[in-house]
Amino acid sequence: MLAEGYAANLSTLHALQFRCRLSNDDAAKLCGVSPRTYRRWLSAANPNAGCVRLLAILAGFVPWAGWDGWEVHKGLLFPPGYERNGIAPGEFFALVYYRQAVGAYRKEVAQLEAQIRRLEDKRPRAVESLPGSG
Repeated sequence: MLAEGYAANLSTLHALQFRCRLSNDDAAKLCGVSPRTYRRWLSAANPNAGCVRLLAILAGFVPWAGWDGWEVHKGLLFPPGYERNGIAPGEFFALVYYRQAVGAYRKEVAQLEAQIRRLEDKRPRAVESLPGSG
């Protein structure tokens, strides 16, 4: 329904308004029209397409390329199919730190693995078979 609203499907106006938890007067104010005009839009199913798109975004639709299916609710971003444990804005700021930390850890792991290989190369080999055994 959100994507349909953003695509300016005019029949989604009432559902989008409900999802945004807006009264008719609040929705009219948000769209910059009189309450009478807004009620006419609802009854005639002929609203302004820009207002329908605005309500779709406010209802949670994320309109940018590459974010298909993502939604925003109560200030949290949710990946497609998720309804719990959304991502807060502060967590996005932390992503840069996480990426830097992961990069540093990967570099450290690579150095430790190289050190292990060098030590294994220096270690005496186990004797395969002892003389007289067998």
